[in-house]
Amino acid sequence: MTVSFNEIPSALRYPGVYIEVDGSQAGLGGDIPAVLIVGQKLATGTAAAGEITLVSSVADAKAKAGAGSMLAKMVEAYRKGDSALDVYMLPYADNAAGVAATGSVIVTASPTADGTLSLYVASVLVSVGVMAGQTPAAIATAIATAINAAADMCVTAAAVAATVTLTAKHKGSVGNNIDLRINLYGEKAPTGLTQTITAMSGGTGDPAPGDITSIIGQRWYRYVVLGMSDNATLAAWHTESQLRYKPPIQAGFRAFAAFRGDHASAVAYGSAKNYEHIATLALGLNPTTTWEAAAMFAAAAAPKLYNNPVESLEGTPLVGMVATTYYEWTQANSLLFKGMSVLLYTKDGSCTIKRAISMYQTRADGSADDAYLDINAAEAMERIRYEQRMAAIKRFTGTAAAKTNEGYAPGLRITTEDDVRALLLSLYKNTLVREYGWCQAYDYYKDKLVVEQDPQNPSRFNYVDAPVLLSPFYILAGRAQFRKDAV
Repeated sequence: MTVSFNEIPSALRYPGVYIEVDGSQAGLGGDIPAVLIVGQKLATGTAAAGEITLVSSVADAKAKAGAGSMLAKMVEAYRKGDSALDVYMLPYADNAAGVAATGSVIVTASPTADGTLSLYVASVLVSVGVMAGQTPAAIATAIATAINAAADMCVTAAAVAATVTLTAKHKGSVGNNIDLRINLYGEKAPTGLTQTITAMSGGTGDPAPGDITSIIGQRWYRYVVLGMSDNATLAAWHTESQLRYKPPIQAGFRAFAAFRGDHASAVAYGSAKNYEHIATLALGLNPTTTWEAAAMFAAAAAPKLYNNPVESLEGTPLVGMVATTYYEWTQANSLLFKGMSVLLYTKDGSCTIKRAISMYQTRADGSADDAYLDINAAEAMERIRYEQRMAAIKRFTGTAAAKTNEGYAPGLRITTEDDVRALLLSLYKNTLVREYGWCQAYDYYKDKLVVEQDPQNPSRFNYVDAPVLLSPFYILAGRAQFRKDAV
Protein backbone atom coordinates (compact mmCIF):
# COMPACT_ATOMS: atom_id res chain seq x y z
CA MET A 1 0.00 0.00 0.00
CA THR A 2 1.49 3.35 -1.06
CA VAL A 3 -1.04 5.73 0.49
CA SER A 4 -0.61 6.55 4.18
CA PHE A 5 -3.82 6.70 6.25
CA ASN A 6 -4.48 8.04 9.72
CA GLU A 7 -7.70 6.17 10.58
CA ILE A 8 -8.36 3.45 8.03
CA PRO A 9 -6.51 0.27 9.08
CA SER A 10 -4.42 -1.81 6.69
CA ALA A 11 -5.88 -5.04 8.14
CA LEU A 12 -9.32 -4.53 6.60
CA ARG A 13 -11.45 -7.18 4.83
CA TYR A 14 -15.03 -6.21 5.68
CA PRO A 15 -16.72 -4.83 2.56
CA GLY A 16 -17.60 -1.12 2.39
CA VAL A 17 -16.44 2.31 1.32
CA TYR A 18 -14.20 3.92 3.93
CA ILE A 19 -13.20 7.56 3.56
CA GLU A 20 -11.38 9.41 6.31
CA VAL A 21 -11.67 13.19 6.45
CA ASP A 22 -8.37 15.00 6.97
CA GLY A 23 -8.52 18.73 7.68
CA SER A 24 -4.82 19.16 8.36
CA GLN A 25 -4.27 21.01 5.07
CA ALA A 26 -7.44 23.09 5.10
CA GLY A 27 -6.77 25.69 7.79
CA LEU A 28 -6.11 29.22 6.57
CA GLY A 29 -5.38 30.82 9.97
CA GLY A 30 -7.10 34.06 10.90
CA ASP A 31 -6.81 34.63 14.66
CA ILE A 32 -7.46 37.91 16.50
CA PRO A 33 -4.38 39.29 18.25
CA ALA A 34 -4.50 39.80 22.01
CA VAL A 35 -3.34 43.05 23.60
CA LEU A 36 -2.26 43.00 27.25
CA ILE A 37 -2.60 46.28 29.15
CA VAL A 38 -0.47 46.39 32.30
CA GLY A 39 -1.06 48.92 35.06
CA GLN A 40 -2.14 49.70 38.58
CA LYS A 41 -5.64 49.11 39.96
CA LEU A 42 -7.45 50.72 42.85
CA ALA A 43 -8.77 48.84 45.87
CA THR A 44 -12.31 49.52 44.58
CA GLY A 45 -11.65 47.38 41.49
CA THR A 46 -13.02 43.84 41.59
CA ALA A 47 -10.18 42.21 39.60
CA ALA A 48 -7.60 40.22 41.50
CA ALA A 49 -4.15 41.79 41.48
CA GLY A 50 -1.61 39.76 39.52
CA GLU A 51 -4.21 37.87 37.48
CA ILE A 52 -4.90 38.59 33.80
CA THR A 53 -8.53 39.19 32.89
CA LEU A 54 -10.38 39.82 29.63
CA VAL A 55 -11.86 43.31 29.27
CA SER A 56 -15.19 43.49 27.47
CA SER A 57 -15.65 47.27 27.57
CA VAL A 58 -14.46 50.50 29.19
CA ALA A 59 -17.21 50.11 31.78
CA ASP A 60 -15.93 46.62 32.52
CA ALA A 61 -12.41 48.04 32.99
CA LYS A 62 -13.72 50.62 35.45
CA ALA A 63 -15.50 47.94 37.43
CA LYS A 64 -12.49 45.63 37.49
CA ALA A 65 -9.75 48.23 38.06
CA GLY A 66 -11.68 51.04 39.73
CA ALA A 67 -12.96 54.33 38.30
CA GLY A 68 -10.10 56.77 37.90
CA SER A 69 -7.49 54.01 38.07
CA MET A 70 -4.50 53.87 35.78
CA LEU A 71 -5.78 50.69 34.14
CA ALA A 72 -9.28 51.98 33.53
CA LYS A 73 -7.91 55.14 31.91
CA MET A 74 -5.52 53.07 29.80
CA VAL A 75 -8.28 50.82 28.48
CA GLU A 76 -10.39 53.88 27.70
CA ALA A 77 -7.50 55.55 25.88
CA TYR A 78 -6.68 52.36 23.95
CA ARG A 79 -10.24 51.77 22.81
CA LYS A 80 -10.48 55.29 21.39
CA GLY A 81 -7.73 54.35 18.95
CA ASP A 82 -8.48 50.67 18.32
CA SER A 83 -11.82 48.92 18.66
CA ALA A 84 -10.86 45.66 16.94
CA LEU A 85 -8.18 43.72 18.82
CA ASP A 86 -8.95 41.73 21.96
CA VAL A 87 -7.92 43.52 25.16
CA TYR A 88 -6.82 41.89 28.40
CA MET A 89 -5.49 43.64 31.45
CA LEU A 90 -2.96 42.72 34.12
CA PRO A 91 -3.75 44.62 37.33
CA TYR A 92 -1.11 45.46 39.91
CA ALA A 93 -2.01 46.68 43.38
CA ASP A 94 -0.16 49.73 44.63
CA ASN A 95 3.04 49.03 46.52
CA ALA A 96 2.05 49.10 50.20
CA ALA A 97 5.35 50.79 50.99
CA GLY A 98 4.83 53.39 48.28
CA VAL A 99 4.08 57.08 48.60
CA ALA A 100 1.53 58.95 46.49
CA ALA A 101 2.63 62.08 44.64
CA THR A 102 1.13 65.40 45.71
CA GLY A 103 0.77 68.86 44.22
CA SER A 104 -1.15 71.99 45.07
CA VAL A 105 -3.14 74.94 43.84
CA ILE A 106 -2.97 78.01 46.07
CA VAL A 107 -5.51 80.76 45.43
CA THR A 108 -3.56 83.97 46.01
CA ALA A 109 -6.07 86.70 45.12
CA SER A 110 -9.85 87.01 44.89
CA PRO A 111 -11.59 87.73 41.58
CA THR A 112 -12.93 91.22 40.91
CA ALA A 113 -15.56 89.93 38.48
CA ASP A 114 -17.60 86.77 38.05
CA GLY A 115 -15.98 84.16 35.87
CA THR A 116 -14.89 80.55 35.40
CA LEU A 117 -11.64 78.99 36.52
CA SER A 118 -10.40 76.35 34.04
CA LEU A 119 -8.06 74.00 35.87
CA TYR A 120 -6.71 71.01 33.94
CA VAL A 121 -5.55 67.88 35.73
CA ALA A 122 -3.78 65.51 33.31
CA SER A 123 -5.57 67.35 30.47
CA VAL A 124 -9.00 66.79 32.10
CA LEU A 125 -10.95 70.00 32.65
CA VAL A 126 -12.09 70.97 36.13
CA SER A 127 -14.42 73.92 35.64
CA VAL A 128 -15.13 76.08 38.71
CA GLY A 129 -17.46 79.09 38.76
CA VAL A 130 -16.24 82.01 40.87
CA MET A 131 -17.85 85.29 41.95
CA ALA A 132 -16.46 88.76 42.45
CA GLY A 133 -15.07 89.14 45.95
CA GLN A 134 -15.24 85.42 46.73
CA THR A 135 -12.56 84.55 49.27
CA PRO A 136 -9.54 82.42 48.34
CA ALA A 137 -10.60 79.85 50.95
CA ALA A 138 -14.08 79.55 49.44
CA ILE A 139 -12.62 79.16 45.94
CA ALA A 140 -10.19 76.50 47.19
CA THR A 141 -13.09 74.57 48.69
CA ALA A 142 -15.00 74.82 45.40
CA ILE A 143 -11.98 73.52 43.46
CA ALA A 144 -11.59 70.53 45.78
CA THR A 145 -15.30 69.75 45.58
CA ALA A 146 -15.26 69.85 41.77
CA ILE A 147 -12.24 67.53 41.56
CA ASN A 148 -13.67 64.99 44.00
CA ALA A 149 -17.01 65.00 42.18
CA ALA A 150 -15.33 63.55 39.09
CA ALA A 151 -15.02 59.81 39.71
CA ASP A 152 -12.63 59.30 36.78
CA MET A 153 -10.12 61.86 38.04
CA CYS A 154 -6.62 60.51 38.72
CA VAL A 155 -6.27 62.59 41.92
CA THR A 156 -8.22 63.42 45.03
CA ALA A 157 -8.30 66.91 46.54
CA ALA A 158 -8.48 68.49 49.99
CA ALA A 159 -8.79 72.20 50.78
CA VAL A 160 -7.28 73.89 53.82
CA ALA A 161 -7.69 77.65 53.85
CA ALA A 162 -6.63 78.89 50.38
CA THR A 163 -4.61 75.76 49.50
CA VAL A 164 -5.91 72.78 47.55
CA THR A 165 -3.69 69.74 47.98
CA LEU A 166 -3.95 67.19 45.18
CA THR A 167 -2.97 63.59 45.89
CA ALA A 168 -2.52 60.95 43.20
CA LYS A 169 -4.93 58.03 43.54
CA HIS A 170 -2.03 55.65 42.97
CA LYS A 171 1.14 55.35 45.00
CA GLY A 172 4.38 55.32 43.09
CA SER A 173 6.38 57.40 40.63
CA VAL A 174 3.53 57.48 38.10
CA GLY A 175 1.84 60.27 40.05
CA ASN A 176 4.80 62.54 39.39
CA ASN A 177 3.75 62.60 35.72
CA ILE A 178 0.31 64.15 36.36
CA ASP A 179 0.23 67.53 34.67
CA LEU A 180 -1.43 70.53 36.37
CA ARG A 181 -2.14 73.77 34.53
CA ILE A 182 -4.62 76.61 34.09
CA ASN A 183 -6.30 77.58 30.79
CA LEU A 184 -4.85 74.79 28.64
CA TYR A 185 -6.78 76.01 25.61
CA GLY A 186 -6.39 79.73 26.26
CA GLU A 187 -9.62 80.18 28.22
CA LYS A 188 -10.27 83.64 29.67
CA ALA A 189 -9.31 83.75 33.34
CA PRO A 190 -11.62 85.47 35.85
CA THR A 191 -10.46 89.06 36.31
CA GLY A 192 -8.32 89.51 39.40
CA LEU A 193 -8.16 85.81 40.29
CA THR A 194 -4.61 84.51 40.68
CA GLN A 195 -3.23 81.22 41.81
CA THR A 196 0.07 79.39 42.24
CA ILE A 197 0.48 75.81 41.08
CA THR A 198 3.01 73.38 42.53
CA ALA A 199 3.70 70.44 40.25
CA MET A 200 3.01 66.89 41.34
CA SER A 201 6.03 65.25 42.94
CA GLY A 202 7.17 62.95 45.74
CA GLY A 203 5.64 59.73 44.39
CA THR A 204 7.81 56.69 45.13
CA GLY A 205 7.58 52.92 45.38
CA ASP A 206 6.31 51.30 42.18
CA PRO A 207 4.79 47.80 42.20
CA ALA A 208 7.26 44.94 41.75
CA PRO A 209 6.75 43.19 38.39
CA GLY A 210 6.67 39.74 40.00
CA ASP A 211 7.02 36.45 38.11
CA ILE A 212 5.82 37.62 34.70
CA THR A 213 6.40 34.22 33.10
CA SER A 214 4.00 32.51 35.49
CA ILE A 215 1.47 35.34 35.31
CA ILE A 216 1.24 35.25 31.51
CA GLY A 217 1.29 31.48 31.22
CA GLN A 218 0.83 29.93 27.79
CA ARG A 219 -1.34 32.54 26.09
CA TRP A 220 0.21 34.61 23.30
CA TYR A 221 -0.18 38.34 23.86
CA ARG A 222 1.21 39.92 20.72
CA TYR A 223 1.22 43.49 22.05
CA VAL A 224 1.80 44.75 25.59
CA VAL A 225 1.06 48.22 26.98
CA LEU A 226 3.10 49.26 30.01
CA GLY A 227 1.48 51.84 32.27
CA MET A 228 4.49 51.86 34.58
CA SER A 229 7.74 52.79 32.84
CA ASP A 230 10.15 52.83 35.75
CA ASN A 231 13.50 51.18 35.18
CA ALA A 232 12.69 47.99 37.11
CA THR A 233 9.43 47.43 35.22
CA LEU A 234 10.98 47.91 31.79
CA ALA A 235 13.93 45.67 32.65
CA ALA A 236 11.61 42.87 33.79
CA TRP A 237 9.45 43.06 30.67
CA HIS A 238 12.56 43.20 28.49
CA THR A 239 13.75 39.95 30.01
CA GLU A 240 10.33 38.40 29.44
CA SER A 241 10.22 39.66 25.84
CA GLN A 242 13.50 37.93 25.04
CA LEU A 243 12.38 34.71 26.71
CA ARG A 244 9.16 34.56 24.71
CA TYR A 245 10.81 35.55 21.43
CA LYS A 246 13.24 32.62 21.58
CA PRO A 247 12.56 28.90 21.18
CA PRO A 248 10.88 26.94 22.55
CA ILE A 249 8.13 29.52 23.24
CA GLN A 250 8.40 31.49 19.97
CA ALA A 251 5.48 33.74 20.86
CA GLY A 252 7.03 37.13 21.46
CA PHE A 253 5.46 40.53 21.86
CA ARG A 254 6.08 44.19 21.11
CA ALA A 255 5.67 46.41 24.18
CA PHE A 256 4.79 50.11 24.27
CA ALA A 257 5.55 52.66 26.99
CA ALA A 258 5.87 56.43 27.35
CA PHE A 259 8.22 58.83 29.11
CA ARG A 260 7.51 62.40 30.23
CA GLY A 261 10.37 64.85 30.64
CA ASP A 262 12.59 67.43 29.00
CA HIS A 263 15.14 66.56 26.34
CA ALA A 264 18.00 65.94 28.75
CA SER A 265 16.01 63.56 30.92
CA ALA A 266 14.64 61.73 27.87
CA VAL A 267 18.18 61.27 26.55
CA ALA A 268 19.35 59.91 29.90
CA TYR A 269 16.36 57.57 30.14
CA GLY A 270 16.65 56.14 26.63
CA SER A 271 20.44 55.90 26.51
CA ALA A 272 20.53 53.62 29.53
CA LYS A 273 18.38 50.93 27.86
CA ASN A 274 18.83 48.42 25.05
CA TYR A 275 15.48 46.69 24.50
CA GLU A 276 14.68 45.37 21.02
CA HIS A 277 11.02 44.58 21.74
CA ILE A 278 10.05 47.75 23.63
CA ALA A 279 9.18 51.11 22.04
CA THR A 280 8.96 54.13 24.37
CA LEU A 281 7.37 57.36 23.19
CA ALA A 282 9.02 60.59 24.36
CA LEU A 283 6.18 62.92 25.39
CA GLY A 284 8.08 66.06 26.22
CA LEU A 285 6.28 68.01 28.95
CA ASN A 286 2.79 67.66 27.55
CA PRO A 287 -0.45 67.19 29.55
CA THR A 288 -1.29 63.57 28.69
CA THR A 289 -0.30 61.05 31.36
CA THR A 290 2.41 58.55 30.52
CA TRP A 291 0.08 55.59 31.02
CA GLU A 292 -2.62 56.95 28.73
CA ALA A 293 0.04 57.96 26.18
CA ALA A 294 1.41 54.39 26.20
CA ALA A 295 -2.10 53.10 25.47
CA MET A 296 -2.58 55.64 22.66
CA PHE A 297 0.81 54.70 21.20
CA ALA A 298 -0.07 51.00 21.25
CA ALA A 299 -3.54 51.62 19.80
CA ALA A 300 -1.95 53.45 16.89
CA ALA A 301 0.90 51.01 16.26
CA ALA A 302 -0.43 47.52 17.06
CA PRO A 303 -3.25 47.23 14.48
CA LYS A 304 -1.05 48.64 11.73
CA LEU A 305 1.86 46.36 12.61
CA TYR A 306 -0.48 43.40 12.56
CA ASN A 307 -1.89 44.41 9.17
CA ASN A 308 1.57 44.81 7.65
CA PRO A 309 4.70 44.63 9.81
CA VAL A 310 7.01 46.35 7.30
CA GLU A 311 5.00 49.49 6.59
CA SER A 312 5.98 52.83 8.05
CA LEU A 313 3.99 53.97 11.09
CA GLU A 314 4.60 57.64 10.30
CA GLY A 315 1.40 59.69 10.28
CA THR A 316 -0.66 57.21 12.29
CA PRO A 317 -2.93 59.30 14.58
CA LEU A 318 -2.36 59.21 18.33
CA VAL A 319 -6.05 59.47 19.14
CA GLY A 320 -6.71 61.44 22.32
CA MET A 321 -3.17 62.78 22.75
CA VAL A 322 -3.10 66.35 24.08
CA ALA A 323 0.01 68.41 23.35
CA THR A 324 0.93 72.07 23.43
CA THR A 325 4.57 71.88 22.36
CA TYR A 326 7.29 69.38 21.49
CA TYR A 327 11.04 68.96 21.16
CA GLU A 328 12.52 70.97 18.31
CA TRP A 329 13.95 69.13 15.27
CA THR A 330 17.51 68.72 16.52
CA GLN A 331 16.34 67.33 19.85
CA ALA A 332 13.81 64.96 18.29
CA ASN A 333 16.37 63.67 15.80
CA SER A 334 18.84 63.13 18.66
CA LEU A 335 16.26 61.10 20.59
CA LEU A 336 15.95 58.75 17.63
CA PHE A 337 19.59 57.83 18.29
CA LYS A 338 18.85 57.29 21.99
CA GLY A 339 16.17 54.60 21.74
CA MET A 340 13.22 57.00 22.04
CA SER A 341 10.28 57.17 19.65
CA VAL A 342 8.96 60.59 18.70
CA LEU A 343 5.65 62.11 17.71
CA LEU A 344 4.62 64.99 15.46
CA TYR A 345 2.67 67.81 17.08
CA THR A 346 0.87 70.23 14.79
CA LYS A 347 -0.55 73.68 15.46
CA ASP A 348 -4.12 72.36 15.43
CA GLY A 349 -3.27 70.18 18.41
CA SER A 350 -3.36 66.84 16.61
CA CYS A 351 -0.58 64.31 17.22
CA THR A 352 0.70 61.46 15.09
CA ILE A 353 3.56 58.98 15.24
CA LYS A 354 6.63 60.45 13.58
CA ARG A 355 8.83 57.39 14.02
CA ALA A 356 8.40 54.34 16.24
CA ILE A 357 11.71 52.74 17.13
CA SER A 358 12.77 50.11 19.62
CA MET A 359 15.07 50.89 22.54
CA TYR A 360 17.74 48.60 21.07
CA GLN A 361 20.95 50.52 20.30
CA THR A 362 24.10 48.45 20.81
CA ARG A 363 25.58 44.98 20.55
CA ALA A 364 26.83 43.16 23.63
CA ASP A 365 30.27 44.75 23.17
CA GLY A 366 28.77 48.26 23.21
CA SER A 367 29.21 48.98 19.50
CA ALA A 368 26.32 50.69 17.73
CA ASP A 369 23.80 48.37 16.05
CA ASP A 370 20.64 49.29 14.15
CA ALA A 371 19.48 45.72 13.43
CA TYR A 372 16.32 46.27 15.49
CA LEU A 373 16.10 50.05 15.03
CA ASP A 374 12.49 50.24 13.90
CA ILE A 375 9.99 48.28 15.97
CA ASN A 376 8.94 46.76 12.62
CA ALA A 377 12.06 44.57 12.39
CA ALA A 378 11.36 42.28 15.34
CA GLU A 379 7.66 42.24 14.42
CA ALA A 380 8.37 41.22 10.82
CA MET A 381 10.71 38.41 11.84
CA GLU A 382 8.17 37.18 14.38
CA ARG A 383 5.54 37.01 11.66
CA ILE A 384 7.84 35.35 9.12
CA ARG A 385 8.82 32.70 11.64
CA TYR A 386 5.15 32.06 12.43
CA GLU A 387 4.36 31.56 8.74
CA GLN A 388 7.27 29.12 8.42
CA ARG A 389 6.25 27.20 11.52
CA MET A 390 2.62 26.86 10.51
CA ALA A 391 3.52 25.81 6.97
CA ALA A 392 5.97 23.19 8.27
CA ILE A 393 3.52 21.83 10.83
CA LYS A 394 0.82 21.51 8.20
CA ARG A 395 3.11 19.89 5.65
CA PHE A 396 5.43 17.66 7.68
CA THR A 397 3.64 16.52 10.85
CA GLY A 398 3.25 12.74 10.90
CA THR A 399 5.79 12.00 8.19
CA ALA A 400 8.98 9.96 8.04
CA ALA A 401 12.41 11.51 7.43
CA ALA A 402 14.80 10.62 4.62
CA LYS A 403 17.83 12.49 3.32
CA THR A 404 16.84 12.14 -0.34
CA ASN A 405 13.95 10.77 -2.40
CA GLU A 406 14.98 7.30 -3.56
CA GLY A 407 11.92 6.65 -5.68
CA TYR A 408 9.33 6.49 -2.90
CA ALA A 409 5.73 6.10 -4.07
CA PRO A 410 3.89 9.43 -4.16
CA GLY A 411 1.33 8.45 -1.52
CA LEU A 412 3.88 7.78 1.19
CA ARG A 413 4.38 10.46 3.80
CA ILE A 414 8.12 10.91 3.63
CA THR A 415 9.99 14.20 4.05
CA THR A 416 13.40 14.82 2.49
CA GLU A 417 15.88 17.68 2.44
CA ASP A 418 14.49 18.72 -0.93
CA ASP A 419 10.95 18.78 0.48
CA VAL A 420 11.96 21.14 3.25
CA ARG A 421 13.87 23.32 0.82
CA ALA A 422 10.96 23.41 -1.62
CA LEU A 423 8.52 24.41 1.12
CA LEU A 424 10.71 27.28 2.33
CA LEU A 425 11.37 28.56 -1.17
CA SER A 426 7.71 28.38 -2.17
CA LEU A 427 6.63 30.13 1.04
CA TYR A 428 9.20 32.88 0.54
CA LYS A 429 8.47 33.49 -3.13
CA ASN A 430 4.70 33.09 -3.24
CA THR A 431 3.64 34.26 0.21
CA LEU A 432 6.28 36.43 1.88
CA VAL A 433 7.29 38.24 -1.32
CA ARG A 434 4.39 38.19 -3.77
CA GLU A 435 1.33 38.00 -1.53
CA TYR A 436 2.37 39.78 1.67
CA GLY A 437 5.13 42.05 0.39
CA TRP A 438 7.22 41.59 3.54
CA CYS A 439 10.38 40.31 1.84
CA GLN A 440 12.44 40.78 -1.31
CA ALA A 441 15.45 39.37 -3.22
CA TYR A 442 14.17 35.84 -3.84
CA ASP A 443 17.25 34.80 -5.83
CA TYR A 444 19.51 35.86 -2.96
CA TYR A 445 17.33 33.96 -0.49
CA LYS A 446 17.40 30.86 -2.69
CA ASP A 447 21.17 31.03 -3.05
CA LYS A 448 21.75 31.40 0.70
CA LEU A 449 19.28 28.74 1.85
CA VAL A 450 20.91 25.65 3.37
CA VAL A 451 18.90 22.56 4.39
CA GLU A 452 20.36 19.37 5.85
CA GLN A 453 19.28 16.26 7.70
CA ASP A 454 21.01 16.31 11.08
CA PRO A 455 23.89 13.82 10.91
CA GLN A 456 23.49 12.97 14.61
CA ASN A 457 19.69 12.90 14.70
CA PRO A 458 18.04 11.62 11.50
CA SER A 459 14.62 12.66 12.83
CA ARG A 460 15.66 16.29 12.57
CA PHE A 461 16.22 18.67 9.67
CA ASN A 462 18.25 21.87 10.09
CA TYR A 463 18.15 24.93 7.89
CA VAL A 464 19.68 28.38 7.66
CA ASP A 465 17.90 31.02 5.62
CA ALA A 466 18.46 34.73 5.00
CA PRO A 467 15.18 36.60 4.50
CA VAL A 468 15.65 40.13 3.19
CA LEU A 469 13.04 42.39 4.82
CA LEU A 470 11.43 45.44 3.32
CA SER A 471 12.06 48.51 5.47
CA PRO A 472 9.55 51.16 6.53
CA PHE A 473 10.00 54.21 4.29
CA TYR A 474 10.80 57.32 6.33
CA ILE A 475 13.30 59.48 4.46
CA LEU A 476 13.62 60.84 0.92
CA ALA A 477 16.87 62.71 0.33
CA GLY A 478 17.62 64.62 -2.85
CA ARG A 479 20.16 67.04 -4.17
CA ALA A 480 18.88 69.88 -6.34
CA GLN A 481 21.90 70.93 -8.39
CA PHE A 482 20.42 73.98 -10.09
CA ARG A 483 21.81 75.88 -13.10
CA LYS A 484 21.06 79.19 -14.75
CA ASP A 485 21.39 77.85 -18.26
CA ALA A 486 21.12 74.53 -20.05
CA VAL A 487 24.52 74.60 -21.70
